[in-house]
Amino acid sequence: MLRQARSKSKQDNPQFVRFERKQDEKNMKWGERAAVEMAAAGPDKWTYLALLGGSDTMSFRLRVAQSHLRPDLLPSYWSEVILIHLQGAGLAGARAIHVPLAQPGGFEFAPRVNGVVERPLSDFDDTNLYPNIALVALPVPQTEILDRVEQFKRSRSTLDALEHVLRWVAFGWGVARTPNPLHENFGLPSACMLETVCAAASIDLTPGLESRASCPEAIWGAARFWHEFYRQSRGSSPVGRYWHPHTFPVVEPQEPGSKK
Repeated sequence: MLRQARSKSKQDNPQFVRFERKQDEKNMKWGERAAVEMAAAGPDKWTYLALLGGSDTMSFRLRVAQSHLRPDLLPSYWSEVILIHLQGAGLAGARAIHVPLAQPGGFEFAPRVNGVVERPLSDFDDTNLYPNIALVALPVPQTEILDRVEQFKRSRSTLDALEHVLRWVAFGWGVARTPNPLHENFGLPSACMLETVCAAASIDLTPGLESRASCPEAIWGAARFWHEFYRQSRGSSPVGRYWHPHTFPVVEPQEPGSKK
């Protein structure tokens, strides 16, 4: 098991709750409804993240790798975390900022921006590709985080996100017996990028876990269970909504003679 401190909170965050997706509703529409339901302030006071759980083979590998952060050792619901760059109060025109494992080609050479990619948030709209989703609002102005992201792009000496990318791609592809990077304190690159920029803005994204080992599962756990820590340190706790219908079937053996 990975070393992590446990929250002393005796109950889940009451402001981070289940929010069902409507039939045939895509992720952008769900996100719009979730944001209204959350009733948090806009980007002038809050920063919004999205946790996503993919259904493809690489996502399966990432979700299972994070099971070591769960007491039940089941696969994580999540394979990716992104920073949502809001242009206004709604999701219209919103952008997603992350460090993808599949780095794009083209004119932007990945080392020049520390692997950070900005793309339309609508790229994550498909519920077949991303069936699990959570929207998390952190009590820090969006501009503070965006400014830190720009600094992160130029600061590979602070955290080399591309080293994390290469470790996870090698693990995901099963190259040369590469072990689970979390066991060597190499977290998933998008989570580590967000961990670094949030720390620079004086907010701890995953209390109880080393920042280099951050991952979506750790952010999920912090939003659910560390609300009292945030209330004491920031004056407000994270607000959020989630829906995670996609799991991998696990059937435990029954004790002899037990009733099904």
